[in-house]
Order: sequence, then structure tokens, then C-alpha cells
Amino acid sequence: MTSAARHEPETLLANVLHEIKSANSRLDERDAATRSRLNNLEASINDLMRKHGRPAGGNGHETDARSQAIGLLEQKYFATTTKTDPALPPPSFSEDQIAEAKLAIRGLKTLMHSTSIDQLRFDERKALSAFSFGSTGFLLAPEQSNEILSCLEDVGDLAGIMRNISISSSSIKFMVDNEIWDVAAWACEASCFPNNPTAQIGSGIGEIEIKPESLRYVVCTTRELLEDASTNVEAWLLAKANQAFRAQINHAIIAGDGFQKPMGILNPAAGIPILDTAPSTPPSFFTWQDLLMLRFAVPMSLQADGGAYIMNQYTWGLCSTMSDDNGRPIMVANPTQGAPYLLGGVPVIIAQQMPNVETGATPVAYGNWNRVYMIVNRKNVTMQQDPYSAGFCILYKFEARIGGAPVCPNAARLLRIR
Repeated sequence: MTSAARHEPETLLANVLHEIKSANSRLDERDAATRSRLNNLEASINDLMRKHGRPAGGNGHETDARSQAIGLLEQKYFATTTKTDPALPPPSFSEDQIAEAKLAIRGLKTLMHSTSIDQLRFDERKALSAFSFGSTGFLLAPEQSNEILSCLEDVGDLAGIMRNISISSSSIKFMVDNEIWDVAAWACEASCFPNNPTAQIGSGIGEIEIKPESLRYVVCTTRELLEDASTNVEAWLLAKANQAFRAQINHAIIAGDGFQKPMGILNPAAGIPILDTAPSTPPSFFTWQDLLMLRFAVPMSLQADGGAYIMNQYTWGLCSTMSDDNGRPIMVANPTQGAPYLLGGVPVIIAQQMPNVETGATPVAYGNWNRVYMIVNRKNVTMQQDPYSAGFCILYKFEARIGGAPVCPNAARLLRIR
């Protein structure tokens, strides 16, 4: 056998191997191109879903995600810090912590669409573990979606005009000055000590205690809804919890009895002074003079930070439609007023919990509410997923610990209708 004949099978085998390698390389190139197109398509679809608020919630912008992550980190910081010094600078967070908080928010929203935490990615479960307070409980990010459409009545928010503080114990106590001692005397008016005998420094000091109470809200949903929902279920669920908490807190601020809930400003035990309408006012009604007298019945030293009226929309409608004998409106907004709800240059807060104008009712309140009322926050709103207690349904348990009470009743007045 010649040398050429011996090398012919080897050459043929080398050609076959070369063709196979060339085919594999071409397949790899096509697969890479296909994967690139699929990744680009997936990224485009994700961008469209974020723009439509699904599934990220809110409006999907990076700035909103960052602010939500920072808010979640602040909640974790204040939940674990037992003592807070106002003189210290606010907490700062690294980019790694913010990225972890973003992952935790994304994982929480994915969890709300699933039935088990095992369905989450490993990095999302790891991030969630940093914001957990139990086996299935997690801190909620302070967010509110603006993509929810609802025609339900909103009761408004009164907690924003009150003083809010955070505590780290079961209650908080304040010393209260309840007594005005005699004024000083001139030297020529007394032979020796002008205020003899001197008053005990502790005789006019009282004490008030505010305890936070548990406020709970439970939402039950079916597994089918979570598995098949293509809408923004988590934003709707958070909005429902937000509205439920605000409704109860606002109702307690106005009419709470103080038993396992905050004390309301309309409760007689709150101690806010009550003024009756003038004798010249028609029965079952009030006049603009009554409203002005209500305002100036509050000591001016307690109005230094500003005040506001609180009434429901029906009472405000009566105020804005008052007219003189010739039918001309009395409550006319001047061009310098920056908001429609002003009464004598003072803001008017609309609260549906306030009573209507009836004999014996107190439909109007005025005061420096930042000094009148204090809201105590012991624990922010938390959520716990319970997939076991309700059979084939999943329970989302929301809880917060909030208390409140009037701490300076003399800085407000209530108008009672004769």
C-alpha cells in the first residue's frame, strides 16, 4: 500500500471533523443571536410592563423604586433602634443596602402573587430575610400606587395635622403643668418675702400616659386569584390596607372613647372646652360671628404655630353659602388665598367623622392641632402571610401599634349648637 493510500482515511476523517466543528460554530452563533433577540424582547416587554405599573407597582420609575427602598431601610432602622436622639444626623445607607431593599420589595410583590416563599428566586428570598420579623412576616415598603382607580369615599387624613412621635416601649408618660402660681410682687408691696409661703414645685405638675394599641386588618384571597391575576393585585391590596388603617385612625382621633383605642377630641373626657352659639343665633344653626369667636376663644399664646378648623363637608357647605340680607355671599375668597378651603385666612380641614349641624352637636372644632393632639407610633404597618389558617385561601395580616390622646386641650375649642 502506498503512502498516499494510507493517509487518505485520515484526511477524510479530518475533513469530517472540520465540517462538524464548522457546523457547531455556526449553530452556536445562531443560538447566541437567538438568545440576544429573546433577551432584548424580554427587556422591551419588561419596560412596557413597568410603564403600565405591572408588576412593579406605582409608576415603575427608578426614582420611585429607590425612594421606596430607602423608606424600607428607614423603617428597619427605626424598628431596631430603641433610643433616638434628635440631635444625631439621620441614618445613611450604602448602595448595596439600597439594592438589597429593592430586591426585598420585588420579592414581596412576587410573594403576594404566589402561594409559597419557595417560588421566589434565591436572591429575593435572601433580601427578604433581612426585612423579616418572623417566620412569614415582613416589613412593608412605604409606597402608595397611583394607578388604582376607585370611586369609594375617602375619609381624609387627620393624622397629618397632629403631632406624631415614635416610641420604643409599651407607653410614654409626660409631665403636665396644671397650675398657675401667683405672680411676683413688687418690693414695696410686701414687707419680706413677696410670695410667702413659697409654693411647692411639684404641686402643680400632673402626669399623662399614652399607650399604643394594636390595630389590625386581615385580607383573604383565593389561590386562583394570585395564580391567575394579570392586574396589579399587590397595589390594590396595599391601597385597601392603607384606607382601612386611615379610616380607623381618623375615626378614633375624632370620636374615640380611649378604651383600647385613642381618645377622640369630641369625647367629653378629652377636656377640650366647649363654646355655645351666641344667644342671638337662630336655634339649630350658627353664624360667621360664632366661628370667629370660636377661633379667638383659644389663647393667642397657643396659636403661635397656626390653627385650623375641622368640620364635615355639609357644615363647610353651610359656611360657604352664608349670605347677608341682600343675598350677597359673606364668605368670599380674596385673590391672595392660595387654597379654596380657607375661613378668615385659616385652613379648613374636611373630616367626614365630624357630626352635622344639629341641636346639642359640636360640628365645628378649632385649634392648634399640633399642640392639642399627639399620636404615638410603636410599630409601623407590617404584613404577615398566612397560607394555612383559611384552608384554600391565603390571609394577609396587617398590624400596627398606634395610640393617641389630647395633650393640650386648652389649645382648641368646640362649637356647640343651641
